[in-house]
Amino acid sequence: MVTLEYKGTAFHGFQRQPGLPTIQGSLESALVSFTGQEIRVQGAGRTDTGAHAFGQAAAFDLPFAVDATRGITSINALLPSSITVTAMRPVRDAFDPRREASWREYRYFILNRSEPSAILDEFTYHFPYDLDRAAVDTACSAVLGQHDFSAFRSKSQDESTVRTVLACEVKEAFPDLLSLTIRADAFLYRMVRILAGALVAVGTGKMGIDEFGCCVGNGAAKPCADPLPSRGLFLWRVSYPPEAFGPDST
Repeated sequence: MVTLEYKGTAFHGFQRQPGLPTIQGSLESALVSFTGQEIRVQGAGRTDTGAHAFGQAAAFDLPFAVDATRGITSINALLPSSITVTAMRPVRDAFDPRREASWREYRYFILNRSEPSAILDEFTYHFPYDLDRAAVDTACSAVLGQHDFSAFRSKSQDESTVRTVLACEVKEAFPDLLSLTIRADAFLYRMVRILAGALVAVGTGKMGIDEFGCCVGNGAAKPCADPLPSRGLFLWRVSYPPEAFGPDST
C-alpha cells in the first residue's frame, strides 16, 4: 500500500475515466513503466474532480519484491509533479483499502477574509463575509455519532446512508484560514462539501441551528445545502487496523 499526496486541480478525480486525466490513471501508468506489466490500483477514497489529498491510500500488487525506499523513489520519478508517493508498506493478501479502512479524515479549507489569495486560491474556498463561529461549532457537535446523512449527499446510492462521525470541528489553521475537520467510518457522495456548505449557511444565519439539526438523521431525499467547490477539499488521512498490514510492515 502507498500513501499519496496530490494536487487535484488538473485531474478529474481519483477514479480512472476514459480519455481524462485522473489520479488512478496516472499511478497505473507509472506502475506500467516501473514493472513492465499492467497493474490495477485500488484507492481508499474516490476524491472529486479538483479535490486534493494529503494522505490518500492506494493498494496494488507488484510482480516482484521491492524495497520501500527504492519503490517510492522509482515511482515518484514516473509520476507527474502534482502526485507524490510519500510512504509504502506491505499489506496482507486480498487487502481492500476502501472497505477495510477504520476511518477517513477530510479537511475543508475556507479563506474567511475580504480579499482573495493569490497563493491559496487553488486550495481554499474564499468566503468574504462574517461567520458566527459559535453557531458553526454548535452545528458541528450535532453531527457527531451515528446518523442517517441522506440530507448530506448529492445523489442516490444503493448502500446505507447511515454513517458514524467520530470528529467534526472548525479551527483556525492560521489567521483568516478556517479548517473544517471531519472524521467518519465512511462518507456519502459529496458529503463533506455539502456539510461545509450547510455550516457556512449556519454561520451566516441563512440556516438556523434547529433547522440544521433537523437535517441530521431525517432521511431527506434532497441535499440540505449546495456543496462548496471541490478545490477546498483534502482527503487528509486514512486509518487501518493493525491486522491489515503484512508481517514485514513497520
